[in-house]
Amino acid sequence: MNRAINLRQVSVANLTIGRVDPVEFIERAAAAGFGAVGLLVMSATSQSLQHEIVGRPEVMRAVKSALAASGMRVFDIEAFILSPQTDLERMRPALAAGAELGATHISSIGTEFLGDSQFLEPAQRVDLFGHLCDEAAQFGLHVGVEFMLYRDIRTWNEALSLIEATSRPNAGLILDLLHILRARTTPADLATIPAHRVAYAQLCDAADRSPALEELPAEARTDRLHLGDGVVPLNEIIDLLPDGTPLVIETPVAAEAAWPIDERLKAAAENAKAFFNQQLTRA
Repeated sequence: MNRAINLRQVSVANLTIGRVDPVEFIERAAAAGFGAVGLLVMSATSQSLQHEIVGRPEVMRAVKSALAASGMRVFDIEAFILSPQTDLERMRPALAAGAELGATHISSIGTEFLGDSQFLEPAQRVDLFGHLCDEAAQFGLHVGVEFMLYRDIRTWNEALSLIEATSRPNAGLILDLLHILRARTTPADLATIPAHRVAYAQLCDAADRSPALEELPAEARTDRLHLGDGVVPLNEIIDLLPDGTPLVIETPVAAEAAWPIDERLKAAAENAKAFFNQQLTRA
């Protein structure tokens, strides 16, 4: 990727600060300097959402007002789980709400490895994912697949195989740098991914030591590092990204968990800007 990166072109993931009121998130992310946010419209865990958006007209109006007043946009909505319990009818209102708010992307993920989890057969997953892509296409949404070692779409190979098996034009890989590191994905691996199959990149850094498998979800949700503070080969990976790849900052930092929301977003923004400025000096 050969371009200067302005923070106003970058989105900040909801996970960076956790589950907060979407209006507050939008306003504080704008104040920190970001240009877009990702909103949680469906839960990726067994925990229900604390701040529902879908089916609540008053919240939708408030979110639209906050976006307009701050000049912000919604980049993506999450998270759409591919599991035997997936109900596409239930997902449709979430897709419609995301499109109404101006989102362009959604994230889909596999089923987490829990004691009583049920999993799709490969052919079932291909069929379900294809239907999700078709539903999303009706709302102009691009579907990203995020791979994680603790879910049943574990690696970039598995995610790309799913995408290619469905042959939908609005499907691509989400390249989350933490999951790339933990799955021991190399820059050489990433270089083999077709450019049109890269949906977007979620940027963070991470510690050298990998937690045990059962501890990976907690690390992903609460214990990432700011760009440049860990061992992810950030420069090499970013250089490999196709031009125009959307970028998302996803840095829930454990040491900052007790900080006020605005300070956490400011730290995420300042660290990202410092890293992007270093990228310019390398060019």
